[in-house]
Order: sequence, then structure tokens, then C-alpha cells
Amino acid sequence: LQATLSAFARIPYENLSKIIAHAEEGCSSKKHSPEEVINGFIRYGTGGTCFPLTLTLIRFMRALGYEALPILADRRYGTDTHCAAIVRLSPNSWHLIDPGYLIYSPCRLPNSTSSEKVPLRYELPHGAIELRPTLHPERVELYTVNNGSEPRYRLTYKTAPVDPDTFDTAWSRSFSWEMMNYPVVSALNGTSHIYLQKNNLLMRSDNQSTRTVVTPEQLTVDIGPKLGIAPEVLRRALSCINGSSSSGAKLRKEAK
Repeated sequence: LQATLSAFARIPYENLSKIIAHAEEGCSSKKHSPEEVINGFIRYGTGGTCFPLTLTLIRFMRALGYEALPILADRRYGTDTHCAAIVRLSPNSWHLIDPGYLIYSPCRLPNSTSSEKVPLRYELPHGAIELRPTLHPERVELYTVNNGSEPRYRLTYKTAPVDPDTFDTAWSRSFSWEMMNYPVVSALNGTSHIYLQKNNLLMRSDNQSTRTVVTPEQLTVDIGPKLGIAPEVLRRALSCINGSSSSGAKLRKEAK
């Protein structure tokens, strides 16, 4: 299982392919299947957002004989705005896998029914995380810890498996989110973590991080190879953004 997860970690979290499909294929919600996710990675180095990545990873884990199921999560700005997978590694032990937060080592979920609400901390290649139980038996909070800073709350997992219709509804709603108006990429490159949001680039490695503002030209020429994503994908995504909203122009203005 860990060998499969480590290999899958090469697939980036990105919304570029989602933006392109949404804009160019003329449909309101183009949902990439696991086959399309893998084909896109092989041909262009793309991946997907949390929904297609989670379903693809679940397909792999089930092929290995594991019981794996999707769950949803709530972020500050909305309910059911994230998803992840849980996998059963023993009769009474469920572990979290979250492609959206690059969690590719099985992290045992804390026991929310216990009287001792003990958080569990995990050291991952790109930083540490904490899974904190809550008063609700089916709610677990995710915190990230970077460079020894105070844990930062990210989201709340709803650890009860979600049914396909509810999952599909949450996925459909994601096409109307603000993030469809600017690029987002989160990828692992060896022990380095590269995170792009709008024109802000964060590169983190060995407890050191650098933040820079990049232009669209730098994204396609310099950053694309570091992300492992074909430059044409970045160009097409930025073109779609420019054509569908003012975000592209704003991106260029901020970069200047």
C-alpha cells in the first residue's frame, strides 16, 4: 500500500485541467474519471483536484484488496468543500489519505469516542500535521505545522463515509468556486513542496521556504518544468481564465 501511495504522490493536485475542461468542452461540470486522471498525468503531468484524485486513489487501494471509502470535509468558507479517503488497515482501525493536502502516508484517525481527546501528530515529507478529535464522534480537525510554527487549523473531516450521490453533488458545486478563476497547484518534487496560488509561488524544502511573485510567462517557461506539468497546459489554463473573467488580467497586473 505504501509503495502505491508513494508512487501516486507524484501526481499533482491542480485545477488547471479542470479549468480547461470546464471552459473548452462546453459543459457545466466536466468530471475527470480515474482513467482520465492517469492518462492526463502520463501525457501532460497533470493530476486533478481533491475529488478526482480521491476517487482515483480509492480505485487503486481497492484493487490492492483494501476497503477504501470517500469522506467529505468542511472548510471555513463552506461545508463539503473538500474530500479525502479513509482505508481500513485492521478491523477497528481507519486511516486517512488526503491527496488534496498531500497526505500519502496512512494516518490513523484519532478515537473521538474516547474520554481522552488526544491529537495525533504525523511528520510528513512536506511538514507536520495534527489530527485532533472533537466533541462530535464523527468529526476530526486537520491542523498543519510548518517550521515549528503554531498549528494552523485547515478543515474538519466528517469521518463517516459519504454516499455517491452526496459526493457527486459536492463535486458539482466545486465548479462554481472562486478557485476556478485562478491557477492552483500543489506538488511534491522529491523532498520539496511547490505550491502555486494565483501568481504567488511557495517553495518549501528542508525546513526552509521561499515566496515569490511570478508572471504568467515565468509560470509556463520556468515553473512548469519544476511542477512537471506541460507548459501548454499552463498556457491553455491561463488563456481560459483570461477569456472567462478578469482574473487573468488581474493576475498579470499583480505580477507587474
